[in-house]
Amino acid sequence: MTMRASYALAALLLAMTTAGCGKELVVGGQKHVDAAGTGDGTPEGSAYKAPAYARLTGPDAAAVRAQGTITFAARVEVLTAGGQSAQLSPSPAPVTVKIDGSDSVHIAAGDVPVGRYTAVRVTFTQVQANVTGGLVIGGVNVTGLVSVGIPGESVVVARAVDLGSPGVGARVLVDLDASAWLSTANPATRVVASSIFQSAVQIRTY
Repeated sequence: MTMRASYALAALLLAMTTAGCGKELVVGGQKHVDAAGTGDGTPEGSAYKAPAYARLTGPDAAAVRAQGTITFAARVEVLTAGGQSAQLSPSPAPVTVKIDGSDSVHIAAGDVPVGRYTAVRVTFTQVQANVTGGLVIGGVNVTGLVSVGIPGESVVVARAVDLGSPGVGARVLVDLDASAWLSTANPATRVVASSIFQSAVQIRTY
């Protein structure tokens, strides 16, 4: 093989490699991702998911807004279409947000390899609300601690989220949507089923 042919082959292989990486991750570049959390970015909630004992009728059905805080520990990862993941937080770190969604708090941030990220996965190891008022279950006002049942060690929530252009930073909001699950707590145990919490949580860019 001549020297010129060798150079041409090397250039072709480099081009093919670069094209393949462009679909997922690009070696050598970084994309900054910030993740924040809020207690209830959709205050209307999803009342239809509530069991019979938690459903309200009449004027109280639309008027109830729980007050207090939610403390949770979570690990955040971003994923490519091919399933490759990059973790933002080294370990679940407890943070506290207001139940009514009137604030947002930092969860994690990180520089991940440049690439096309199409999903976000959040692993919760603890979720506990401290209700100070406004929560009615089966017609009874409930205050105090309400927890999400954690089977095993964690509850995993994964959502399809387009994090935009490969080289452009992104901000992710983890919306706990508390109004969709708080009132579903068992009134005796003060525990919310993990499946209800898992289906309620929303994740989006902002």
